[in-house]
Amino acid sequence: MFRRSIAFSFLDKSTGFVLALVTMAVVSRLMTPSEVGLFVVASSLVILLEAVRDFGVAAFLIQAKELQPELVRSAVTLIGLISLTLGLFIAFGADLAARLYGMSELADLIRIAALAFLVAPLSNPLLALLRRDMNFAAVARISVAAALANALVTIGLAMLGYGAFSFAWGSVVAACVMAAGALICRPEWWIFRPTLRHWRTLLPFGAWTTVVTLLGMLFDAMPRLILGKVLGFNAVGLFTRAVSLSQMPDKLFLSAVQPVVLPAFSSQVRSNQGLAGHYLHGIALITVLQWPALICLALLADPIVRLLLGPQWLGVIPLVRVVAIAAMVLAPVFLTFPVLVAMNRVRDLALISLLALPVSMLIVLVASRFGLQAVAWAMIPANAVYIGMTLICIHRAVQFAWRDLAVIVSRSAVVTLCTGLVPGALVLAFGAELSWPVTILGAVGAAVGWGASLAMTSHPLASEISRLPMPRLLARGVRRRGGIGIP
Repeated sequence: MFRRSIAFSFLDKSTGFVLALVTMAVVSRLMTPSEVGLFVVASSLVILLEAVRDFGVAAFLIQAKELQPELVRSAVTLIGLISLTLGLFIAFGADLAARLYGMSELADLIRIAALAFLVAPLSNPLLALLRRDMNFAAVARISVAAALANALVTIGLAMLGYGAFSFAWGSVVAACVMAAGALICRPEWWIFRPTLRHWRTLLPFGAWTTVVTLLGMLFDAMPRLILGKVLGFNAVGLFTRAVSLSQMPDKLFLSAVQPVVLPAFSSQVRSNQGLAGHYLHGIALITVLQWPALICLALLADPIVRLLLGPQWLGVIPLVRVVAIAAMVLAPVFLTFPVLVAMNRVRDLALISLLALPVSMLIVLVASRFGLQAVAWAMIPANAVYIGMTLICIHRAVQFAWRDLAVIVSRSAVVTLCTGLVPGALVLAFGAELSWPVTILGAVGAAVGWGASLAMTSHPLASEISRLPMPRLLARGVRRRGGIGIP
């Protein structure tokens, strides 16, 4: 069931990744960095309020040991009331944000992006119930439809000259499609009958989960918000594109795992099983997928930026090289929230975030005085502070051995080093501006180095690959022809 869920989740996220990549490639040639930066600031402010609006309801519905009908209805009623309140807050507060950044268009962008608040209370609880049931086939269909709608609307409006507003209307249409799909796949209309009978059960979990989610989003949005105020929207656009490129491996490989992990870990906890082994295995798989991809992105930043973004975004290239390395530090973050929520220790994560965020924010704020490149370098210590604290928190919760973690990380580091050998050698020989034949040679060399080092280090991912249907079919075919076969 877990591997089948991962497969559907991967289909969902990989399709969304391709559509987002196409959208970014097309729109980057139609908009300036300032226009992109303007929308990023508007969406960052709305996303921070989104964390409050959800109030941890989705996570609660997934991890709860028993779901009584009135408990579900109470959760949905609570999220509806919070959404209405925050929607009114945005409507009246958008002008204040526009004055703060000195851009009148920001107010209209915020109000449009916030229209998604009207439909999110319909989709979020139903999607959470689908994930709790491990019905990721339905979730995949809904998400792919929403991603396709987002891409078509955003690209279409950008081509018509709507600028930053193209992103805003695309996100609103995607939210509507998501809500419609959730209602079609799980038409549980009874959950929308209002009641607040179990609000006392929801309040503690929701409050701490909201704090954690809000601080996590603030940690992600912090550099963009600081840059928008200190260096302007052009700097925000360049930095955001660098971050988007460095997140490509996460969206392609790891985003498929995260939605499945919380229901799976919660099921393990409900059956009184430990999580230490599962956590270390997850770290092994995450690092061996993310790190090699990021090192290749850092080495091949020049041709990748020219291909995906076009000539007006060449200022992103030096940023990508640094931000990709900084992203490697964040590898464990994908399992932090699922593990602690499954073990009902989300309060611990909230306290860690409260300690780490001010330190990281101070690092970025000081660096912003020295320019955009300094902010990129500052992300390395900022990320390290946060991850160091969360690892200590998880160690106390699941009691994994530090030595076992070190062994797993060292194997992934060896695979990463082997993956980067050929691209690194080509950059040293020909310089950073590689021709396309040399770039393709570097990519092929990286893939060969990655595959060979997986087997050489006996990495856990090698055994996972051997369990896939295709290797088994190939093994049977070789045995029928009298070959050695695959063990």
